[in-house]
Amino acid sequence: MIRNDRFELIDMIFTFDENLCAYSRKQDVAFETIADGQLYAAIKVTVTDATVLNGESCDDTPPRPESHAISVIYHWDKKTSHYAKDSEALDKLAGENAKRF
Repeated sequence: MIRNDRFELIDMIFTFDENLCAYSRKQDVAFETIADGQLYAAIKVTVTDATVLNGESCDDTPPRPESHAISVIYHWDKKTSHYAKDSEALDKLAGENAKRF
């Protein structure tokens, strides 16, 4: 965010893409502001996690193709003067990604 003419970190989002023999998995991030009448707009972060088969035949059994969205909304907290997230969903995704790495 920008406050007092300076950038200020709200959070860190960790994603992980992988390309293997039979499939690829990609995590794309999208940001959206939500005008809610507050001094600082809410920010919705959505990570789309998609697994796509590429048609190659390999020794390993590929995962099934799928796509799902993981979203978190950051709201301005007047008491602490910073953004607070409404869930730990992106932290959970980061933990799952760390296990895959």
